This record gives sequence, C-alpha cells and structure tokens, in this order.
Amino acid sequence: MPLTDSRTLIERSARARRQVAVWLVLANTAIAVLLISMVWQMLSASRRSYEGQARDVATGLAAVAKLDVESEINRIDAVVQATAAEIERLLASGGASDALLNDVLLSRYRLLADIEYFRLTDERGEVRWGTALPAGAPAQVADRDYFEQARAARVSRTLVAGPLRSRVSGNWVIAFVRPLQRGGHFAGVLYVSVSTDHFRRLFSRYRLEALDSISLRRDDMQLVARVSPGSAAQGEVGDTVVSAGLLSNVKANPREGSLSTRVAIDGEVRTTTYLALDTWPFIVYAGVSDRRFMQPWRAQVWMVVSLATLVWLLGAIATWSVYRADKRRHRAMRALAEQSERVRALLRIAADGIHIVDRGGRLVEMSDSFAEMLKSTREKLLRRQVSDWDANQDDAAIMAWLDKVKDGDRQRVDVQHRRDDGQVIDVDLHMSVADIGGELLVFATGRDVTQERRRLKEQSAMLESDLIGIARLSNRVITWHNRAVARIFDYGPGELDGQPVRLLYCDDESYQAMGRDGYAALEAQSQYRTQLRMRRRNGDVVWVDFGAASLSETEIFVMLVDITAMKTAHEELAHAAFHDALTQLPNRTLLYDRIEQALAVAAREQRQVALGYLDLDGFKAVNDTYGHDAGDQLLAEVARRLLAGVRPADTVARIGGDEFVVLLTALEPGGWDAIFQRLCAAIEQPIRLASGTVVSVGATLGVAVSRAGEPVTADELVERADHAMLRGKRGVRSR
Repeated sequence: MPLTDSRTLIERSARARRQVAVWLVLANTAIAVLLISMVWQMLSASRRSYEGQARDVATGLAAVAKLDVESEINRIDAVVQATAAEIERLLASGGASDALLNDVLLSRYRLLADIEYFRLTDERGEVRWGTALPAGAPAQVADRDYFEQARAARVSRTLVAGPLRSRVSGNWVIAFVRPLQRGGHFAGVLYVSVSTDHFRRLFSRYRLEALDSISLRRDDMQLVARVSPGSAAQGEVGDTVVSAGLLSNVKANPREGSLSTRVAIDGEVRTTTYLALDTWPFIVYAGVSDRRFMQPWRAQVWMVVSLATLVWLLGAIATWSVYRADKRRHRAMRALAEQSERVRALLRIAADGIHIVDRGGRLVEMSDSFAEMLKSTREKLLRRQVSDWDANQDDAAIMAWLDKVKDGDRQRVDVQHRRDDGQVIDVDLHMSVADIGGELLVFATGRDVTQERRRLKEQSAMLESDLIGIARLSNRVITWHNRAVARIFDYGPGELDGQPVRLLYCDDESYQAMGRDGYAALEAQSQYRTQLRMRRRNGDVVWVDFGAASLSETEIFVMLVDITAMKTAHEELAHAAFHDALTQLPNRTLLYDRIEQALAVAAREQRQVALGYLDLDGFKAVNDTYGHDAGDQLLAEVARRLLAGVRPADTVARIGGDEFVVLLTALEPGGWDAIFQRLCAAIEQPIRLASGTVVSVGATLGVAVSRAGEPVTADELVERADHAMLRGKRGVRSR
C-alpha cells in the first residue's frame, strides 16, 4: 500500500476516532444529565414525602394540644367569670360578708382540679379572701403587674399573667385575673393560680416518641411547660431562648406555621408545628424528632447518589476504554450493559411510577412502582403502547403529540390511567423529553393522586353541609353560601345571592353593633366568634353560633350553627329550676336565697324583714268537690292576688300544696301588718272558676319579723312563721 494511502487511512482513522470521542463525550454527558435529573426528582419527591409525614404528625399533635389547653383555660375562665359576677352582685347588694365571700370562693375552688389558689383582693391589693390564706397580715399583690393592668382595664375580661413565682408556694404559676367593679369603680381582683406543672401533666398523657416534644409558651416566647421524652434538657419555666428560625417564622406567621429547625433548648433537630390559641396569649409547639423521619431519607440519599455516581463513573471508564483501543470494544460493551442494568435497578427502587416511552409511543423501561401502580408486571407492560393504559387518549392523539415534541420539552398534566384490573385512577404526570444517541425518549414520572382528589371532593362536600351554614361575604354582601345557610334562614336556592347581610338582622342596632365589634376583632386577630340573634325570612327570631375569619381587607369567611332550640331549652331549664311549675312563683330554693339577701340588707340598714307563712283554709274541700283542675285554677288565682298586693321589692313564693310564703323587705317597725291584712282580705274574695262555679277560701297566716341586732337565718325565720301559722290553725282559722 502506498505510504500516502497509509497516511490517509491513519488520518481518516484519527478523524473517525475524534468523531467517536466527541459522540461518546456527548453521550456520557447526556447520561449524567439524565441520572442527575432522575435522582433529583426521586430524592426530592422522597424528601417531600418524609417531610410531609413529619409535618402531618407534628400538626396532629399541635392540634390536639391546642384543643386540650384551650379547653382547660376556657373551663377555668368560665368559673372565674361566674364567680366574679356573683361577687360583684354580692358587693352591689351590700351582703358580701367575709364568711360569705370565702364560702363562694371555696365552693368554686372545688370545681377546678389542680389549681393552687382561688383568691380575692380589695381595691388596695390586699388578699383578704380566698383559699389557703397564709397566717398573719393579708398578703399584698398591688406591686404585681397584673394588678395594675386589672386596675387600668376599661373592659371586664380575664387577664393572663405569668409564668411567675408564687410568693406563697414558690412554684411557677399562671395567674388568671379578673378585675371587679362596684358602683362603676374598681373594687379589687379575683385571681386563680394554676401551676405550670398542670400543663406538663396534661402533655405527659400524650404518646410521644423519643425526643419528640410538646411545649406551651406565651406569645412573647416565655416557656410555660414542656415535655420531651428522652431529651437531655426540658427547659426552664420563663425561658425565652428559641432558635432564630423559629423566632423568624413566628414573627412572620404568628397564628400558625411549620418548620424544621434545631431546637435551642436541647440542640435536637425537629419538625415543629405551632398553633396559637384563639383567644388566649399562648402558643402550642409540637415537634417530632428529625431522627424519626429524615434519617432514613439521608440513608436513601447516600445510596442513590452513590449508585448514580458509580453508574456515571463506569460509563466514563467505558467510554475512555472504547476510545483508547478497539480491541477493548467488546469489554466496553459489557460495561455499558452492566451500566444499563444498574440504571434499571435505580428505576426499580424509585418511589414514583417512572417510565420511559420511545418516539413510537412504546414503553421501553419502567420502575417497579409503575407496574405496581397499574396492577401489572414488567413483562406485561414492556413494549406496550401508551394508549393501552391511558384512559382518555387513543393511538392517533398520542402519536400526534409525539410528532410535535422536541428535545428539552417539559410538561405536567393530569391524566387518568386504566389498571389491568379495570379500575381507572387519577395520575399527576411529569414528562421530560430527551434525545439520547439520536433517539428521542420521553421520561415520565407518574403519581397516583386518586385519594388526594377524593379528599378534595370530601372537603367540597363538607362545605355543602346541611348542618353548618358556611358563607363568604364581601363588604357585608353575600357572595357565596351553602345550602345550610338558606335552610337556617328559610330562603330558597339562590335567593340570598348578592343580598346584603342586613336582611338577616333583627334591627339596625344589632347590625351596626356587629359591624363595629366583629370587624374590629377580625382586624386585630383575624378571627371572631359570638352568638347572634338574627331573623328568618318570615320574621321569626333565630339564634346562631356565629364564627368568622378574615380572608382579605374586604372579604370574610362565616360559619353559622342554628342554636335556637338549645337557647330555648336553656332558658326553660333555668326558669324551671327556681320557679313553681303551676303558679310560676319562686320555689323554695329561690325563696331562701332572697331571704338571705333581704336579711343582709336589713341588718346593714337597721330595718325589719317580715315573713308570712300562709296556708289556705277550705282548699281541700274545693279540690275534693270540683277536682284537681279546679284546685289548680284556685291556686293560680291566689298567686295572682298575692303578687298584685305586694311591692316590687317583695317576694311571693309557693313552697308546696296550698302553702305560700310572702317576704316583705326593708320595713319600718310595724309596717308589715297592713300589708298582710290586705293580702288576707284579697284571698277571701270569691273566685270564679273556668266552669263558672264560684268558690271561696280563707287563709291562716303566721308572721315572723326579724329584730334589729338579732342574728337570724332564713331557716329560722321560716320556721318561726310556720309555727305561728300552725298555732293559728289549732285556734280559729282565717286569722
């Protein structure tokens, strides 16, 4: 062969080898990009899954803890409010003796479990009444910040103080403080001291894994209570040290949020969810340990990255070997085959349904999870057309799409796949197009979202609940509502759309008050709840439990529950507990309460209280002759005449059968005689029954009068009057 020909062959061979080198480098780069893309997508999806699991667990713990803490505080606040109202009433009536106040506080103290003290101060801050008072001079709380806050408060509401050290027990406590008013002036505070250990014990009941944590902090980050099984440090009450990430997150989103951060107290990394209490200055923090959820992911990252790196390195070595010597071509091919097997192994361990489709729409590779998603096997799916499992596209539509795609295209679509068992599932599909070795391939990652879509439908069904009314308002105009709103207010479908909410209020005053108070509360804390008296279409009154949340400056989200029946039942039960069912007069329980109040006022004003114990004469004869209905009519008429004959401040009560008690208050000496004479005369007047029959009865009356300076109880006064009445019965009746 001529030399020139040899050189030409060498140059041609060199050019061919350079071309092969270029194409091999490009192929190796494409493989690296593909591996990186696949590994990134798989690990990102896996991390999101682990993070989502940790966040869901933390959110569930925080929600339960929030409900428990709110329930505890609301229970304490309800007792504090009721006690404050009773004490203010006693102060206003002048009957607030030390013994009576202490009895009230002790009885309410027994309603609350796990509290240290229930105490009351005067306007100077001296703790003069309450439970477990220390011996000696009264304790002084005027220097406490909460006392000054209560003195300056313009609205009577429960204040929260602490955590602070109790001066008596030395324990860390949270104080719930209620300012008291008498005659429009500050009269002291009523406060409950709850040990912070109470909340620790509450959290200890939860089933926490090792290094998980539940914490309760003030909204200024002061630690109230914390439980973390196995943690090296539990934190000190009052400590405000938190991680910078948590502080920044709470500052940006003060009501709720989730993040992963290293906890400052013990240095553990946790996924933490926090929820602020709706009406109290506390935030609940629930954290799950990073070791539980993220450690497995890190192991997976190490394994997948190691495998991907190994695959790429093997490809590079194989390329270099091919370039260096043709005699090693077959060995390089084997290395590439091994590389292909490793890629297939990587695909098989992927969590999402990864699959590769060629330009002809045929499946050329897949992960095991893809076959599982379609309830099939690799052998059945390989080389099948996309239309075999796509529930909505035929071959023509799929081939038309493949003809248009080009290298680098990316797309995300919602599709439906048909499994081999015939079930159709919803799939979130991510596709990426790549040209590898002159062949255009579509790399796809599919995730079954059937359950997620079902949950969205369930949420939509909840919004369309027939029990709870839900509406959206814009500038106090109804822009959307569910069926329950129309049902509550007795409107037809669509009749409330676009209507101003003034249509549903009873009057302008309540409408304006809601606009003033409700929107001010929403602006301050984004949520508002109250009970409203509103109006149905026919004008009937309907009571609703009203809750609202702010969506924007002009829009709010409203939830309504019809509580009319509950309100009516509550009022009827409250009235029935203290009144006689037949005459609607006060019963024995309410009578004795009013006697005690009247005696206290009389003792203070140096006046008399007269109590008349009245028994009807001749009632049995009417009852036996004309029947029980006639007896009931007679008793009702006697009750009406007694009420008509006394002053507004006096009390008429029925205590059983035909026995009545008349309580006359604030009398001058002897001032009772004329009143009782008038009442007896009124009873003796003939009574016409519903049947037209006219009957007459008399009354025997026993009177007991309190004396100035004489200590007497309600039981003693009633007993005296009863004895006097019985003496009259044994003598001449109607006296």
